[in-house]
Amino acid sequence: MEQLMYSLLDDSSSEEDWLNEESGEENVLENIAKLVKGCIDGTHVIIDPPKDGRNDYVDRKGHFSLKVQGVCNEKRKFINVFIGYPGSAHDSWVYQNSPLSQNLDSKCGDYFLLGDSAYPCSRYLVTPYRDNGHLTAPKKLFNKKLSSGRVKIEHTFGMVKQRFRQLYYCKLRGVKKLCHFIRACCVLHNLANENDFDFDEISEEEPEVDVSSGHQDMSANNARRDILCLEIRKNITDL
Repeated sequence: MEQLMYSLLDDSSSEEDWLNEESGEENVLENIAKLVKGCIDGTHVIIDPPKDGRNDYVDRKGHFSLKVQGVCNEKRKFINVFIGYPGSAHDSWVYQNSPLSQNLDSKCGDYFLLGDSAYPCSRYLVTPYRDNGHLTAPKKLFNKKLSSGRVKIEHTFGMVKQRFRQLYYCKLRGVKKLCHFIRACCVLHNLANENDFDFDEISEEEPEVDVSSGHQDMSANNARRDILCLEIRKNITDL
């Protein structure tokens, strides 16, 4: 089993390969779908308590777990995975400390990712407007359209966990081996036919938190979201 696992990882594409993938034909955000390169989210894989730093692995539900950050395309295939942070780490923290975040900043283009409100809004990662009870109709519409596209990453996590049931509770020992196993499951998921079976959709929404910091120019980060919001508004007349 271990030989197969490492063989799959050796043959799999690197974390940067996804930057060159085509976005596909399926609409995600109406006429701006071609700019959406993927949807990002995090999930937990429950594990046995590790020997070192076990308290760090306790997630918000009280389980010992590893955090998995995934990015999928419109075909529910993983185009980037980042694994290894303990379960107590928040999605935004994992993202900001992942190679993916650095790649988006250094290899910029017109593309962007869709994320939920757990992530910081930036030029390359578009998130919903926070609902403070005073959202305008265009902003509500934007949130609805973004959610309908971003849900694909939740479907993707649901599919890979139902294909590989050990991901609900992985009993392998050693964080390094666990990370390799989880990534191998993601590779196998990409190789499988997504029409093999019917799967139950799952939702693992993180609670909303304020991820802004004094070092971020929030006005600049929100600018692209505002532009996209206006684009959608101009192309839909039946508000």
